[in-house]
Amino acid sequence: MKEFKFTIDGKEYSAAVNELEDNFAEVTLNGKTYMIELEKTPAAAISARRPAALKAPIAAAPDGLFTVRSPLPGSIMKVLVKTGQAVKKGDVLLTMESMKMENNVMAEADGTVKNVFVEPGNNVMQDDKLVEIKIIAVAAAPCAPVTPAAPAPTTCAPKAAAVPAGGYEVTSPLPGSIMKILVSQGQDVKRGDTLLTLESMKMENAIKADRDGKVTKIAVTVGQSVMQEDLLVVLG
Repeated sequence: MKEFKFTIDGKEYSAAVNELEDNFAEVTLNGKTYMIELEKTPAAAISARRPAALKAPIAAAPDGLFTVRSPLPGSIMKVLVKTGQAVKKGDVLLTMESMKMENNVMAEADGTVKNVFVEPGNNVMQDDKLVEIKIIAVAAAPCAPVTPAAPAPTTCAPKAAAVPAGGYEVTSPLPGSIMKILVSQGQDVKRGDTLLTLESMKMENAIKADRDGKVTKIAVTVGQSVMQEDLLVVLG
């Protein structure tokens, strides 16, 4: 039996789904049990699906540790890394099943795995901790040499910033349609605050801030369709 918790319009729900028999399932929603009949999906359509690559949100910590969090609710299928393992940007950390699709959760920076918080079979909610990575610092380029014949000020390359110029970009974790925008330009937000809600595959998804900041740009409008990685909000 699988158990799920979710929120719709601010109201919390809990659901449990018993094992399927043919195309029937027993679903318990907030203590009330229903027998439901599911539409059968042709086997060919399922086998044709390819794993989707998800860029998991990364939350920064002062000590250089970054926590990779679940971009959406689902179930862990495989964990492909272990504590102490070195990873590169783009490496697949784990795979998870969500909305009947297999999704790859990938590292967004080079580093070393410090903690793995999940194992195969675990159910996770959006923003749950998955993996903790010690990010490898990017060294600044050496100063340009100064010759006696042509004295000039030395120039050094700046260190790589954690936040790109112009602010931190919050992008869509999956394709969908904007349902609500809950912030306004110039508004201060805290890490974990909901910025907007996104409807995708008949589910309402809360898009949250990964860090404290000020809303400097809102790049979408209510009703607008977006693709995965499209810009939603910029935080300064």
